[in-house]
Amino acid sequence: MTKRVFDRTIDTLPEDATAAWVFEGPSARRAAQARARAEGRDLRLRSAYKTLLHEVLEQRLLDDASRATIHYPVVEGCPEDRFRLECYPLHALVSHCEIAFAPRPHEGEGLPAYEIETPEARHLVPVPVRWVELDDGAQALAACGWVEDGQGGRHLPTEYEAIFEAVCAHLRAMPLDPLSPDEPDGPFFDRLEVIVELPYEDQVLPVGSEVISLAEAMHEEIYFTALEIFQERLGLAPGQRSVKAGQIVPLVQRGGTPRLEIQTVRAEPALDRDQPGRPALDAATQWLYPAQISAHLAGIGGVAYAARSRQGRAVEGRHVVGHGPAWIAISAGQHANESSPMVGALRAGRDLAAEGEVSFTLNPLENPDGYALFRDLCADNPRHMHHAARYTASGADLSHGAGRYESAIRDLAYARLPAEVHVNLHGYPSHEWTRPMTGYIPRGFAQWTIPKGFFLILRHDPAQEALARAVLQAGLDALVDFPELMAQNRRMLDLYRRYVGAESFEVHADCIPFTMSASPEPLYPVTLITEAADETVGGEDFRIAQEGQYRVVRAVSDMLRRRSQSS
Repeated sequence: MTKRVFDRTIDTLPEDATAAWVFEGPSARRAAQARARAEGRDLRLRSAYKTLLHEVLEQRLLDDASRATIHYPVVEGCPEDRFRLECYPLHALVSHCEIAFAPRPHEGEGLPAYEIETPEARHLVPVPVRWVELDDGAQALAACGWVEDGQGGRHLPTEYEAIFEAVCAHLRAMPLDPLSPDEPDGPFFDRLEVIVELPYEDQVLPVGSEVISLAEAMHEEIYFTALEIFQERLGLAPGQRSVKAGQIVPLVQRGGTPRLEIQTVRAEPALDRDQPGRPALDAATQWLYPAQISAHLAGIGGVAYAARSRQGRAVEGRHVVGHGPAWIAISAGQHANESSPMVGALRAGRDLAAEGEVSFTLNPLENPDGYALFRDLCADNPRHMHHAARYTASGADLSHGAGRYESAIRDLAYARLPAEVHVNLHGYPSHEWTRPMTGYIPRGFAQWTIPKGFFLILRHDPAQEALARAVLQAGLDALVDFPELMAQNRRMLDLYRRYVGAESFEVHADCIPFTMSASPEPLYPVTLITEAADETVGGEDFRIAQEGQYRVVRAVSDMLRRRSQSS
């Protein structure tokens, strides 16, 4: 076990500091500046996180400008758009000002800096960053504290950096002894809890689901850095999703004093706070409880099949036999922090069963252990992404579970119905996803860093290209016929394009992103993956997401039914 308390940097600034960049919100920095003035010190405190955005808003640099060019630094060894992405979502916050971006190579030894050019003025905005070496040997330009001392400035170690570095040191040193001789490659612990208290407030922005949260960024850094450290220690390739260290749980909470506690705990028998019943699905505006998912699934009928999760929860599926020759597999909840798929899948299964024409399997909650963690995390931070709930309790992605525990549910479904088409419902972050301590852009997930609306991913066996194209077209047409989703997609995609240069996808009907590749998923020759911007949304945004999920499944099912009837 590790327990540490850290000094808050804002309370222990060097006496020679005239300006400093720290990991704090605007109100805390203003209060510290006021205390310094009362002591006769002239001190300017800036944000070390999303520096340009904070500087523009707090200093009102564009309030009177109708247009501006932001010359952003390009640093050798970093993605070209790294500092451009840090400005997101500035356009939506100063919509009266037309902003253009222009890259500018960073040269010299000083800090990289933005230059904001308006018809009336120019403003230079330095960004505190430093090179760090990651566990796989890669180099990253990480955000850091900085102090201006009249002699060129220097790195200011902050509690935010110190907490993250202490977590990394613990992960690199902890023993990796398998829990069971039957599983020598892990897990090595049931649950690793990393409890962090930080004295920071989230800043909710008036743009979609956007929130500036140092707490959320710390959660993301701890979780994904832990995976990367264990991948390296076990000799796995970067990004390998089969690492089975155990369930990694960052619990980042609000507290007055920066504090860190790390402990491993044994998994207890599954005792979930649940809510029974069968709430209405069609207009659902929030995620369902497991008992509600189970009740709706039972109401669909058909033949039940089940696996069991690592922590002992039932992983349920249903096989419904239709009168026609069309077959489809439907799944949801592989990544349990993506909560709109469960509703869309159950709605589609209910209607398909009532019509009785299409045979299908339905796995509405494939990762119940992750879903239990997701719900617990939402109780503290309902706006956060909670990627710690993404994978199973073993620590691996369900699709890399080798048929054990919850990953067996797909083998069971396929054994009952070897369908050619699998519709695999997913979601992704509804607001910006960042990792400031390891290069800002999430490693291995760069295409997910800014939401771009509901989109589709089609993967297929090369021999099934004609069927794959028909499946994709059915899904795209279903979304085009949904006006609210189209409007939401246009807003997201427009903002996305202002910050991301090259697009890694095609676009249908001007606003539905999609990709198609000849790279089949396991078991099924054709897999259509939906991606709704649903982490973590509620209300109308959730309704739009789950409605989109439902419409895609229904459209693909209807296409398969028509195709089978005409052949």
